[in-house]
Amino acid sequence: MNNNPEADVLWWDAHSYYVLCPYCEGVHRHGMNWDGPQSRVSHCENAESYICCFPINDQGQVAYEIDKKEGRYVNICAAGGAGTDEIDLLSQGFSRMVSISREEAEIGVTDPNIYDDSNEMITIDLKDGSKPLEQKRIVFAISACASGRTAAVREYLESSVEPQIFIHGRKPDGDITLIMAAAEASPTMVSLLLDHGAQVNTVNRNGRSALMEAALWGRLGNVKLLLEHGADENLRDEKNWLAIDLARPTHRNRRERYERAGGDLSPTSNQEPAYREDNFKRDIDRQSIVRLLGGEDRKSNIVYGSPLTVSRCEEYSFKRSPMKNSIMLQGPIANYPITGPRKTIARLERGGQFASVAAMSGWSHDLLQLVRVSGRQWTREVFYLSRIVGHNLACDDFDQGIPGQYHACHAEKQLIAYFVDRHVFLPRDTVSDPELEAEIEWVEDQLDTGPETEELTALERQLDTLNHRKERHTALIDMSNARPPVSLTEAVILISSPVCEDCMEFENKVNQVLGLSIQLFAAC
Repeated sequence: MNNNPEADVLWWDAHSYYVLCPYCEGVHRHGMNWDGPQSRVSHCENAESYICCFPINDQGQVAYEIDKKEGRYVNICAAGGAGTDEIDLLSQGFSRMVSISREEAEIGVTDPNIYDDSNEMITIDLKDGSKPLEQKRIVFAISACASGRTAAVREYLESSVEPQIFIHGRKPDGDITLIMAAAEASPTMVSLLLDHGAQVNTVNRNGRSALMEAALWGRLGNVKLLLEHGADENLRDEKNWLAIDLARPTHRNRRERYERAGGDLSPTSNQEPAYREDNFKRDIDRQSIVRLLGGEDRKSNIVYGSPLTVSRCEEYSFKRSPMKNSIMLQGPIANYPITGPRKTIARLERGGQFASVAAMSGWSHDLLQLVRVSGRQWTREVFYLSRIVGHNLACDDFDQGIPGQYHACHAEKQLIAYFVDRHVFLPRDTVSDPELEAEIEWVEDQLDTGPETEELTALERQLDTLNHRKERHTALIDMSNARPPVSLTEAVILISSPVCEDCMEFENKVNQVLGLSIQLFAAC
């Protein structure tokens, strides 16, 4: 049995694939080879292996789309089902900033300042003839807490007139003494503070709780105590990390511990940490903490599913609003605004983590609220797809001068074209684009004429854009020659109006020619 953690493939092309490393949370690139080993060695300093998980399972189910614009396949489950834009953000650093609500954790805006609000003083005899020194008593108690001198802290708590400031007061970074003690090696200190009323889920200015700090520094005994006292393992810090994330053996965690211990990793510095931990023992404890918090090995986030069955389609129905300005889908509840009472709404369902996609009949609208498919763009795509599958679009009095336009703009046809674009290579995807080549040649000819500086800059920028498009299209051609072993072929389209004969004929020809199984269901 392979016990290596699983690393999801985020995207890939004909030559390389990119995975989210479970050790350093970075993106690593590996050479493409469908017949090669599933396990690969990470490129980070960890140099350990992980199992690469493509969004394809042994049952022939898939969770990917073809991104023809960028020339790559995209795992739709990456970042919790995020689209291409979100995946690009992942590759730029995986910044996952979130806020922590007051309901989730004790932020303590009104808590006292542990230094400023303490007034209890003690006099220290220096024994060298110097004038006695007055100092706040709490300073010595804080020092004793950090160094694990439980007896001294207990004596302070039992004799001080302001023990609640010690328990609830905050340092400038927002730490309370429990958070500070949790990072150290004394479970008895943590137990003492909890017994005196320390709030177990209090967080500091970075959103860190005592449990998070104990996990980061590998304090297994502290973690067990905190959990026994109700510590919330689902709290996230300002970077969205859980306590379990901070216990994992990642480069990010090692770097944080090194720098917080006083080390400097800048190239010009030789400064080493003032504190050195027993890495061997702490790493063993951190592994135990990961198991304790419920995640012994990182697993794939890929989720599979099947489209709606015909029997389940009957649970869905569209209903027009009394004002005729929207159409409501009942089953899952969704309300789609429409631009006219004759409009039809259709919704594509592919199952699993694939997003539901809605379209509205018509050829003049762009993207609308809740309607992700542009009638302007996808009506043109229906014309192209009709030529490919040999379908003659029926003419109609509403064509407005373009034969077949009325039937081409039907919402269900737009969604069929959308599905094909995301899951099927068409002839134009497998050869060079003559229009793009001609446009590049024209711009190059214009540059050869020696235009004025301002025009030259614009032409150079245009040429860069066109060459980038050519690179992406070349990548798409390469992908068409190195296709994954399986692709999505099934989908259901729910429609708010009866399906016309032309749409049924179009559906049949697309299915037959392209080897698909798209079903139209009039949910009206």
